[in-house]
Amino acid sequence: MNEQKFWELIEEAWQDSPLLNDLRQQALQTNDASLFEGLSFGLDDEVVESMEERLRKLSQEELTLFNHLMEEKLYRLDREEVHKYTDGSDGGFLYCRGFIVGMGEKYYRMVNANPRKATMDAEAESVCFVGYAVYEEQYGREFPRNSLFNTESGSNPEGWGSD
Repeated sequence: MNEQKFWELIEEAWQDSPLLNDLRQQALQTNDASLFEGLSFGLDDEVVESMEERLRKLSQEELTLFNHLMEEKLYRLDREEVHKYTDGSDGGFLYCRGFIVGMGEKYYRMVNANPRKATMDAEAESVCFVGYAVYEEQYGREFPRNSLFNTESGSNPEGWGSD
């Protein structure tokens, strides 16, 4: 599992839900907040189910690498400037970051480069934990969370101003 395969897995999961994927493509083209907000439920449900199916086919090593990549992506978005445009409490901000990652590479890169492009209150909690859940299901034990990157809101010291 490398970064390209990480994004491919997410993209393929979207392709399993053609109507949602069409709506996602429209949202990515227009950056219409109402479209993104509507996608959060589909992402958190249908798309994550497809992600789970794909993750179950990975080896333990590949699933571990997926989890580390997910943690890294969530950590990189843990910035005050991103929070400003997504809102949410500590947990809510994590779920907003899960939405950004779950929308795929194009949206992730767009928001990472220009946080103003983020959508307020669009959340996808299950994206943040999908790899952990599959790991526990497959191997009978919890995945050691935050082993490389801490995903808790406010954990990225470079992303938050010192007050």
